[in-house]
Amino acid sequence: MYPIHKLPPGSPDSPVLTHSRQAADETLSLSKGDVFRAQVVRKLSSHEILIETGRGMLSAQSNHSFNRGDSMLLKVEELQPQILLSLVQSSEEAFHPAKSNLAMFRSSPDSLFNVIRNGLALCDGDLQSLLPLLEKAEADSLQRMLSSLVYSEKSLNDPLFIKQFIINLGFLVEKSLRRFSSGYTEKEDDLRNSSAKTLKDLLSRLSVRMRPLLSGATGSELNPGLLKALENLVTYADDALEAIYNHQVINVIGQEEEQGYYFQIPVKSSEHLTMADLFVDLKGQKSKNLPDRFRFVVFVTMDALGDLMVDVNCRQKKVWGTFKCSHVDSDRFLQKSLEILNDRMTSAGYSQANFTVCRCSRLAEEKLDFINNRVIYSKKIINCFA
Repeated sequence: MYPIHKLPPGSPDSPVLTHSRQAADETLSLSKGDVFRAQVVRKLSSHEILIETGRGMLSAQSNHSFNRGDSMLLKVEELQPQILLSLVQSSEEAFHPAKSNLAMFRSSPDSLFNVIRNGLALCDGDLQSLLPLLEKAEADSLQRMLSSLVYSEKSLNDPLFIKQFIINLGFLVEKSLRRFSSGYTEKEDDLRNSSAKTLKDLLSRLSVRMRPLLSGATGSELNPGLLKALENLVTYADDALEAIYNHQVINVIGQEEEQGYYFQIPVKSSEHLTMADLFVDLKGQKSKNLPDRFRFVVFVTMDALGDLMVDVNCRQKKVWGTFKCSHVDSDRFLQKSLEILNDRMTSAGYSQANFTVCRCSRLAEEKLDFINNRVIYSKKIINCFA
């Protein structure tokens, strides 16, 4: 249990969390000097909270007022004889909203993937028991929307899956609103209909409708099971909306640093979901508002093929790329598919199509090297908090 002490005025380096144990919990992997973002997950009582550190959950006692969703940046000052953490608040710049989003992303890098995975689990469980409070059309719309965000065998015949993925999440809602407010000749009904068909909008509506029911549930006739399902739905909706917004900010930062876009694509593998990391770079001089060159990099782990990296470049009517795999059998399978792939790309109108396959025994390390060079993972950016 961590007691948390309120900082006295003017003493930003004072400790705010201490741990009664004599050594760091191994599951937390703490080292002296570490700086990390922690967030209040739940307020257990007036003096006790549950926080997520990105390295594990901690219950904490506090004489300072914290609320659910509060975020704090912490630094490990000592590990012996107690774990001693201090609140980092060196300047207002340290808490610039964009930097806060970066820190939150680093503390929960799979958050967008979890939105879809946890949402599908909710649809199969708690959402069914809430049908007395929900319109069936709402529940069906949410389940269809979440399912549309999963790359599956059906997606193989959809060349616009990634575009629809971005739209369905709600990443473009603000863009549509901005175009409408600036006088763009888009019908108001069309704007309303397009925003209503996004996960972001569906979750916003559910949160607004369900929250009053939850706040008025004290002493109500709702049975405990229904009340718990309602709490789970509202918590999921709030967390999912925050994760979607956070990834919108992450992509804005990537664009500003000319490093393109990053998406987490759920892929159906056998009976479970796995996450594909997709990085999209737009390079070169722009003509007619289009980039001169595209680069797509995907990292994914498949049941049968193991770890894979796909690096594809496209320039005008030329496309080329490399498939990297860690298993010998995967190498053989991909080699057999190359001729078919090259022929199909040529048939699609590309004057040149050249793909190769190579085996890499250090694919996990190569992935780490790649993502650590991205601004969203940059140590330079994160260290500016310290």
